[in-house]
Amino acid sequence: MSVPLLAVLMSFVAILLNVLTPAMFALIFMGGGLRYSLQVALIVMIAIIFMSGGSVMLGVLIGLLYVLLPIWAASGLAGSQGLQWCATRLLFALSAIVLLGLSFVASSQGLSLHAEVDALLAPMFAAMPTDAGALPAEGLQEIRHLLSWSLPGLLAFGLWSIWWSGVIYARKFACKYGFYTGNRDSILSLNLGKPVAYMLMACLVLANFNVAGLQYIAVSLALVLAGALAVQGVSVAHVWLKAREMPMAIAMMYVLLFIWSMMVIPFIVLGLLDIWYDYRRNVNPTLGGK
Repeated sequence: MSVPLLAVLMSFVAILLNVLTPAMFALIFMGGGLRYSLQVALIVMIAIIFMSGGSVMLGVLIGLLYVLLPIWAASGLAGSQGLQWCATRLLFALSAIVLLGLSFVASSQGLSLHAEVDALLAPMFAAMPTDAGALPAEGLQEIRHLLSWSLPGLLAFGLWSIWWSGVIYARKFACKYGFYTGNRDSILSLNLGKPVAYMLMACLVLANFNVAGLQYIAVSLALVLAGALAVQGVSVAHVWLKAREMPMAIAMMYVLLFIWSMMVIPFIVLGLLDIWYDYRRNVNPTLGGK
């Protein structure tokens, strides 16, 4: 940290390694099969336990999250609905892991899930400047309240994006070198299916009931499910625009999504409707993936 540029570089390297780790173990499964990948998983768990000074819990957690979960996701990728299977299973699994993990930490400290997230955010806001040039106290409190309600959902969505992208990247790499022969649907053909849509609707209903704990979990799940449906909506729009040879419109769509967060709402609705109406049924999805 005494060399700011080096600190930034090492942080970037750490993030990159974190992103590529699920892809690596998915690739190991595609190249070596289940038996070999499970042997690698066992070696990794033992190595983590040894390097952490005998922390069995850490070894198991790393093994489950970074090793076994990508292997499990990749194992269903080769089927006829492999892309949907992989995306939805990872979505539900990572959402459950985030909520259960935070709940376990909260219960060990005698706090509710919401109170635990508030406690995690407290050091960040305590370190913010309070001079005249800083944000007013009301603004900081509003930001803190928003982050408090959205953090679990955003964390789960971020992990899902990394894990699913990693598995898809591993498939692309395996296809390039000829050791993957299963389903090769473009990511632009993603359809999360009705279970995701029904769960989102149920979460939106439950989010209106002021029941201790239940409302917070419902909001968190609704955020991650809505984010995944937004990805499906973007895929629909990309395919539709690509089929009509409108590359500038595609570029503008992604630019607007990057700079204006409210643009995500129409894509959530579009992704939700696409589950029933299948707007890409008359368009080859691979048009946007080549």
